[in-house]
Amino acid sequence: MLYSSCPVSDELPHREGMITMNLREWKQVAEREVRRYRESKAYVAGFDAAGAAGDPTKRNERARWVWAVESVRLHLLRTDPEKAAFFARLYRLDEPHGRLRQKETVLKIALELYISEATLYRWREEILCSVALAAAQVGAFRPFRS
Repeated sequence: MLYSSCPVSDELPHREGMITMNLREWKQVAEREVRRYRESKAYVAGFDAAGAAGDPTKRNERARWVWAVESVRLHLLRTDPEKAAFFARLYRLDEPHGRLRQKETVLKIALELYISEATLYRWREEILCSVALAAAQVGAFRPFRS
């Protein structure tokens, strides 16, 4: 199940001997991987087309992140198409890999979608939390390590 908002606290529970990441770090990891989504998707497709000529561990890790991004996007398309459009546009999810284009800014998108900039920043945080949770669910990263 995907969640549309983040936990209230930035700090995660801590147990003795357990290394934890705080929520800010979760979102940083998620944003880095969302920005690499097109590259990862192309890598997985190329790996599969080449008949497993490479590192399957790296392929599986990238495939998990691709799954997380696509799952969140699909969930948003079903529940909130405006938010899904913002997600795709901000991170250029629909553009072919390698295509260069001027970076979309939140302010530019806000003006074009007639939505306040503050709302779009809140949406971005919710989307990144959802991606981080989906990625943790599928094992793309471990926010709690022993």
